[in-house]
Amino acid sequence: MQEDALKWNERYKNGFMPFEPSAFLELASPYIKQCFPSLLNTQSHSPKRDSQQSKSLTAHSHTQDSHHTRPIALDIACGNGRNAKFLAQLGFDVDGIDISSVALEHLANIPHITPILADLDSFNLKTCHYDIVLDSFFLDRRLFPAIIKALKPQALLLFETFIHIDSHKPKDDRALYFGELEEVFSNKKGFHILYHHIYESKDEDSHRRAIYPHIVQFIAKYH
Repeated sequence: MQEDALKWNERYKNGFMPFEPSAFLELASPYIKQCFPSLLNTQSHSPKRDSQQSKSLTAHSHTQDSHHTRPIALDIACGNGRNAKFLAQLGFDVDGIDISSVALEHLANIPHITPILADLDSFNLKTCHYDIVLDSFFLDRRLFPAIIKALKPQALLLFETFIHIDSHKPKDDRALYFGELEEVFSNKKGFHILYHHIYESKDEDSHRRAIYPHIVQFIAKYH
């Protein structure tokens, strides 16, 4: 929606959003490399690296590996591309979708990343197209069926967002309820859970931390 685009454009213009990749991706890297041993770049990456280093892929390297088929990743609500750049460095071609044109300017002309300006309320994800789908702090339950359809066989789903551990909490548009991911992405639906962890938020925003004190990290493989 236009209001959402304006809101997020303003946030990125004011520099309120982080540029370093999520520590969750560093944690997920061993699972990613185990599932995709042919990745072109298997160097260790630190989420604390300067954001300029995340642009280290060059046109020369792109030419060198152009004969290889790189696995494809989707970064949902990618923002300024902090996580998309990390995945590209690991060896993926990345589609980064976001509603903010200001945020996507940071992804212009970066090899192996395709920025897509779109409203996820109306955007159709490609079916059986992605080897990895990353959803980092963007919760829209209406997307769950589309996410499942977007995954290739043997693909990985990486999910990190707020969660309520109190089962008596009412359903929340910004936080999962306890056990929700295991229910939606269950064995019956073709998923094998590789990693599941809930931890206390260290958000510097004390008000948000009080409302959403817990975060879940979830990695599952699609059969």
